[in-house]
Amino acid sequence: MPDHRHASIRPAGWALVLVWVLLACHPGATVAGEPGWQELRPGLDLGFIMVEASLRAGSPRLAVLRVDPERFRFRVLTAPEGQDGYSAAEWRKRSRALAVFNAGQFTAERTYLGLLIQDGKTRGNLVNHLEALFLAEPDDPLLPRARVVDLHYTAFEAKNNPYRQAAQSLMFLDRFGQIRVRRSQKAAHRTLVAEDGQGRIWVMVSEGKHTLYELARVVSESNLGLREVMCMDGGAEAQLDLQVGEISYQQAGGPSESPDLPLPWPPANLLAALAIFPR
Repeated sequence: MPDHRHASIRPAGWALVLVWVLLACHPGATVAGEPGWQELRPGLDLGFIMVEASLRAGSPRLAVLRVDPERFRFRVLTAPEGQDGYSAAEWRKRSRALAVFNAGQFTAERTYLGLLIQDGKTRGNLVNHLEALFLAEPDDPLLPRARVVDLHYTAFEAKNNPYRQAAQSLMFLDRFGQIRVRRSQKAAHRTLVAEDGQGRIWVMVSEGKHTLYELARVVSESNLGLREVMCMDGGAEAQLDLQVGEISYQQAGGPSESPDLPLPWPPANLLAALAIFPR
């Protein structure tokens, strides 16, 4: 006789069903810690994470570019004196980089806020309230090729700095999982730069608008294996442009005060950007 009893689903089974439902509703969505990596080149991977808990407007996708500094190098790009710079897309074309994203914070007068080092040449000075520093390309071969430094815990002397590329900005999450940004209702597109436990650099750009604190809480509760995480400038300056072979990706934030609609906002010019090149 056939058994007509209903099968029961255990709690673990319900969790699995919930994951299936979420994936079906959001193509490309992945469980935290598994961004669904696509290898662009060995040591360079592109993935996407669905971040809905902190989303205020627009798409919940967070684009993630994971970079192995042993295979790829970072270089600061800066606009000539008196010029406004270019969008990430234009910077990439001009520099012939594989990818370009925005760097650091800027004043209302459109000057870089904090320490910026390009090819060993220092522009600007350390700012006390910006406690994160992205460093790349050291003269000492024993040092990490790229890293995110938390100035609250790590001493740094600009005069004796062995790194030839540097960009200062806000600390977002520290190695202890502590949120290092203030609560605010300002929602904007965001650019994050992080170092993971294997020394790889993650560049993350949101396709929607989030407040800094809410996004930090979501990232802190994820299982991404990140150590220090810093936040570059947000809003219209939050940009990532990538072209590796036939694979391309472009994201440019709109004005913070604008509705998040699919309008052809002209991308903002970046006074400074970070570019990624093969070694």
